[in-house]
Amino acid sequence: MRKALFAFLLLIAVFLAVSCGEEAPRPVVDNQVEDTVVEDVTVSNIPIAEIVINADATPLKIGFVKQDHHSAVFVSALRNEMMHAEYPVYLIPLGENFYALIKDDQQVAEIEFIQSQGAINVPNNMQAGLFELGFGGVVPFVASIDQGNPISIIAPLHQRGDMLVVTNDNDAVSDWTSFTDWVNAAEEPVTVGYKSPKAVALIIFQSALTEAGIQFAMAGGDVEGAKVILYNAQGQPNLNPALQEGLVDAYVSNNPACAMAEHNGIGKCVAELSMLPPGDFENHPCCAIAATDEAIAVKSHEVSAALELFAYATEFINENPEEAAAAASEWIGTPVEVELVSMSTSLYDVHVTEDWIGNMSVIMDHMRNLNVFSGSLLDADDVTEIEIISNFDLLPEEYR
Repeated sequence: MRKALFAFLLLIAVFLAVSCGEEAPRPVVDNQVEDTVVEDVTVSNIPIAEIVINADATPLKIGFVKQDHHSAVFVSALRNEMMHAEYPVYLIPLGENFYALIKDDQQVAEIEFIQSQGAINVPNNMQAGLFELGFGGVVPFVASIDQGNPISIIAPLHQRGDMLVVTNDNDAVSDWTSFTDWVNAAEEPVTVGYKSPKAVALIIFQSALTEAGIQFAMAGGDVEGAKVILYNAQGQPNLNPALQEGLVDAYVSNNPACAMAEHNGIGKCVAELSMLPPGDFENHPCCAIAATDEAIAVKSHEVSAALELFAYATEFINENPEEAAAAASEWIGTPVEVELVSMSTSLYDVHVTEDWIGNMSVIMDHMRNLNVFSGSLLDADDVTEIEIISNFDLLPEEYR
């Protein structure tokens, strides 16, 4: 059984050797909106040993990807005793990947955590019935909903965390401006890798290239006149090997892959994608929690309790960055110092804010411009599209 926790900002300056493109990665605490802080919760839970475990509890299958954007899963599972001391909702390990979901000292459900191979596969796995709740990327969720998949985003989860990485020996590039100068001066097209056609990092990068007036094309297609060729690495695990082997000159993706590139001396992070022109994607949503429409209807009590659990786990991440990083490291298998750097580029928040809704609309506008939609989102307006992709009824009221 795997374990994990993750951590955040603040103490990253201690780990300069693995910093993501700067001597000390900038903390994101100042970027956290004050009104997204969860109110203090006073609890008096009975000892875990006294909790009655029900073998016939309602099962709830939850899918996730082994990356630190989904640290709420790892914290819930691996720091359950700490959460028991702090919050009214927590987990009790039952063995393997099974956990008793406890609220107010009563078991609500039996959770099974199921790992998915990549965020792009999460919506399809949900449609296939492999799990009822899924931690995944907002772009794959939205694209799948447009195609008629009966799922809905039920909570925000994570923002930012996407980086531009070049080879470690590329002395010409240190930021976005020098990257575009390097691309324009290159005699041959620059090849930039990405993990998936439905990755938000790719959408942001394409928008930035368009804003900079740099022509790009997909590898394998018509590349005449292109200054940048976009190469599908078929998954995040292939990006660092592709960079190391010279298959790509750079890549765009989410952490912790980028922090690992620096840690291993393979590459260096030169820009945070959320800060690139045209400026539409600052604090962009990256990951969210979704549920099948059937689970929302049939298991509303259990889903609501699970969302409350992950909201508290997110609070734990923000308040206990060292413990969170340790949990993520334990579960994912990355060094703790890498997780400290990686998680410093992310913002963890389950609140439904006007900024989150507006940023989701921006993402969908760009997806629409890239001809991603052909279904219900093709001609939807800003209000309708949010109604189509989301259902926040089961999220605790203080978060919506």
